[in-house]
Amino acid sequence: KSWWSSGNESEEPTALYYCVVYLAPGDYHRFHSPVSWVVESRRHFAGELYSVSPYLQRTLPGLFTLNERVVLLGRWKYGFFSYTPVGATNVGSIVVNFDRELRTNSLLTDTRADRAAEKAAESGEPYSGYAEATYTAASRVLGGHPLQRGEEMGGFQLGSTIVMVFEGPKGRRPTFDEGFMDQGRRGGWKWCIEKGMQVKVGEKLGYAVTEEG
Repeated sequence: KSWWSSGNESEEPTALYYCVVYLAPGDYHRFHSPVSWVVESRRHFAGELYSVSPYLQRTLPGLFTLNERVVLLGRWKYGFFSYTPVGATNVGSIVVNFDRELRTNSLLTDTRADRAAEKAAESGEPYSGYAEATYTAASRVLGGHPLQRGEEMGGFQLGSTIVMVFEGPKGRRPTFDEGFMDQGRRGGWKWCIEKGMQVKVGEKLGYAVTEEG
């Protein structure tokens, strides 16, 4: 199945997986596409700039939903895929290379998300909480902006966090006839990383396993 096709066309059941990558101030500040996928839209949430240190992640519930963030939504070969750079203390901006209109964490001028909130308040209408843009014009055929695995997407001025939520193969438990006592789950998503590990650019985070192997 092609990586750019629309959604998961196979009959294989899928599940949602997530991965949070914390960038300390001394880490590499650019971010790259972990897979080949099509980015269909962007949602910019204006918010706070709390520290995203491991300590605050443990002690402040909903930290990543409080801070300013840019949610990139799209699809890959197994279905839904999202990639979210999250702002943090002293992070002056989040830059997305293929989105020249995006302005974040601006001290001198309001961002589009700020203006959308003010407009909703003035009119008395409910505010969705974000300013949205689509990337349909990038490719009418694909319906979004295509990214290849490893391609640089953007960066932070200082360290912060990346949150990925994506759809992947669910896998299944072997039946009794297949010898379920001797084997683990068949197929599905397998992680190559563990909590607290240091990850470098180009290292594999995980992979999909089909029933055929």
